[in-house]
Amino acid sequence: MNGNLSQVINDAILMTSIMDTYFQDVNMRIHLKALEVWTHSNRIYLGYPELSEVLGRFLLYRKSVLNKRLPADWAHLYVHKKYSDALAWSFGRVCSLEHVGSASSLLDVNILAPATWSAHELGHAVGMLHDEEYCQCKGRLNCIMGTGRSGFSNCSYIHFFQHVSSGATCLNDIPGLGYVIKRCGNRIVEDDEECDCGSTEDCRGDRCCQSNCRLKLGANCSIGLCCHDCAFRPSGYVCRREENECDLAEYCDGSSSVCPDDFYKQDGTPCKYDGRCFRKGCRSRYMQCQSIFGPDAREAPDRCYEAVNLIGDQFGNCEITGIRKFQKCKREDSVCGRLQCINVQTLPDLPDHTTVISTYLQAENLKCWGTGYHLSMQPLGIPDTGVINDGTSCGVDRVCVNRTCVNSSVLQFDCLPDKCNARGVCNNRKNCHCMYGWAAPSCELEGFGGSVDSGPPGPRNVEVSSGPIPVVFIMVLRFVLLILSVISVLFWQVIGIYFTKKNRKTPKFEAQTAYNEHKVNIRSKPSRAKNVKKPKT
Repeated sequence: MNGNLSQVINDAILMTSIMDTYFQDVNMRIHLKALEVWTHSNRIYLGYPELSEVLGRFLLYRKSVLNKRLPADWAHLYVHKKYSDALAWSFGRVCSLEHVGSASSLLDVNILAPATWSAHELGHAVGMLHDEEYCQCKGRLNCIMGTGRSGFSNCSYIHFFQHVSSGATCLNDIPGLGYVIKRCGNRIVEDDEECDCGSTEDCRGDRCCQSNCRLKLGANCSIGLCCHDCAFRPSGYVCRREENECDLAEYCDGSSSVCPDDFYKQDGTPCKYDGRCFRKGCRSRYMQCQSIFGPDAREAPDRCYEAVNLIGDQFGNCEITGIRKFQKCKREDSVCGRLQCINVQTLPDLPDHTTVISTYLQAENLKCWGTGYHLSMQPLGIPDTGVINDGTSCGVDRVCVNRTCVNSSVLQFDCLPDKCNARGVCNNRKNCHCMYGWAAPSCELEGFGGSVDSGPPGPRNVEVSSGPIPVVFIMVLRFVLLILSVISVLFWQVIGIYFTKKNRKTPKFEAQTAYNEHKVNIRSKPSRAKNVKKPKT
């Protein structure tokens, strides 16, 4: 690298980014935690003829020095030298050894190939083996765990899942930002800073904030859901709308740029399709079936749940206990296991690696539909949409919680109609959220709705493009238009009756003559037009 430290750092970051792009396919991310560059002298001996010997020395150095300084799941050594045995080596498995790591040669300025070699070695560290002849990636044969760079193969997916599911829990720990030095210019508002627009160059185009992290003259704020054009949003402005019927809106207070915390209806509040609100969502088998299998799907009867969830496999269970280990449901808990639906017309578009299964009950002539799930799908970030949601009803005064049908009293729902005077609902803090027209905290006095937590909604305004118009004027205008419409209809009815009576009074002979003359005029009009002569003057 000709002693160019900046170039070395830049290449290391770029190679890490390339590797991260590869591993995103298996939902694994690579975070560069630290970078050590040996500028004056090498920390280990690099003069061995084989790279494998260098890797052995590096792993000892990592165990005795690097791990004490900054622990990490994996360490890699780049060496600007060619060795006789290989271009890259790897040792150990991530989450199993404290000195797991790899090494590779970095020979020229082309960093794509070294990044691919590093990804190959890290693949070994997370359980992947060399690809066999039948392994493919995106329809190609030259995959990363083979000799190419076209992504990971189907074989690599299987090996990775097996390693993660075998107890590689360190891969589930998402690293934080670590220690960040507080300073003006890092785009994070800290301590006594009023704002932070970043670097001096970034701040030149900022309308609200200065490079010294102070607001510009006349500005009240810089960022926030209740900040617009450097000014606070007015009191009552909706800064966070309801996501669904179990959510509640939040409003600005007119004196802050911060939107209140996100509040929702208390767990246990009734919602549509005989459902209950739970953790900001309406829990209903009917709605859950439709969300997976489409609008025609319906919730299955209990017979489907008993036929499937009493088996104890990936398609029917009440708990996943390990790789290919599933706990079958008790009969009373079967309706809280995996979701079962009927009347499925089309197969849904689900994430990769998701399996749809249908179970035919011959005695009932009924086809039950569901999905499968196993632990190997967790590392890919695939959510288990086919399990019954907590909070779903499983009988009278009973709900599903952790795959078990329990008494609904566990929800601790105590928002009786009298608490909010039948003019509101309770939020997740058990405070009344009032309907428009009634004021918090108890919805007893007149007001604009909302709660003591959500912020003041404020009065409702009727607005049009040309400006505000009084509601009374709009009502009068509509009434006048209605009267004019009625008069117009009556007028044309009277005209129609008048001409009908007049036609009845015309003699039959005159009417016939007029009709014949009309026909003659029509037929002879062209010829007469040719024979017309102008009178002499």
